[in-house]
Amino acid sequence: MPDTQTRPSAARIIEWRPLRKNSLLGFAKVAFPSGMIISDITIMAGERGPWASPPSKPLIDRDGAVMKDASSGKVRYAPIIEFASREHRTRWSDAVVDAMRATYPDAFGA
Repeated sequence: MPDTQTRPSAARIIEWRPLRKNSLLGFAKVAFPSGMIISDITIMAGERGPWASPPSKPLIDRDGAVMKDASSGKVRYAPIIEFASREHRTRWSDAVVDAMRATYPDAFGA
């Protein structure tokens, strides 16, 4: 069981499900100081370092089929949670990454 003791104003990781695939590291369930708990936060890593992305859902067409990008064939997703600005999203992502580092320091690899 991870140590979940953090300062009261910090995000706290409740659950971590690693799943490494390309830039994907896994999915986290995170409690925030407001009392909100968000499941399926995607934790990613790339050349600029790790980041967190809020959950999203696949786009579905009127016939109930999952919509895919015409050029890449990849599933298209719609956000479930949005932010007022890029700065707000970056601060949120940084808070989640900080909580991941504190609770699961090995999640980002060596």
